[in-house]
Amino acid sequence: MIDEQFSTLKLQRTLDGAAAPTCVRLESGAYLVCVSEVKLPSGWNREAVDVLFVLPPGYPAAPPDCFWVEPVGLRLVDGGTPQNSNDANPIPGDTKQGRQTTWFSWHLQGWDPSRGSLLTYFNVILQRLKPAR
Repeated sequence: MIDEQFSTLKLQRTLDGAAAPTCVRLESGAYLVCVSEVKLPSGWNREAVDVLFVLPPGYPAAPPDCFWVEPVGLRLVDGGTPQNSNDANPIPGDTKQGRQTTWFSWHLQGWDPSRGSLLTYFNVILQRLKPAR
């Protein structure tokens, strides 16, 4: 199921003219998805970031939760810290030693494992980032 959903996300990003995402299996059995060069709307201190999120073991019955952006230090254009974020919460089981990210404690309000997908969750992340807050 993850392979099929990842292929859909990859196809969508390719159709959008963006870099293809990556998906790495972690020792815990979770998967780390990285969507590169995600363009941000005005209001942020950067034009683009890489978005990372974890698919927990048991996905899709176990929903994804939270996300990270790289490079570290994503801020509002006025220098403010985004709501529900910090720069000190690492990705659990990350395979890249010393990676520095900004973590967003952003939780789904409803997840239907029979309808939700990687693309669904990525779109939730995009909705969080637009507008900058």
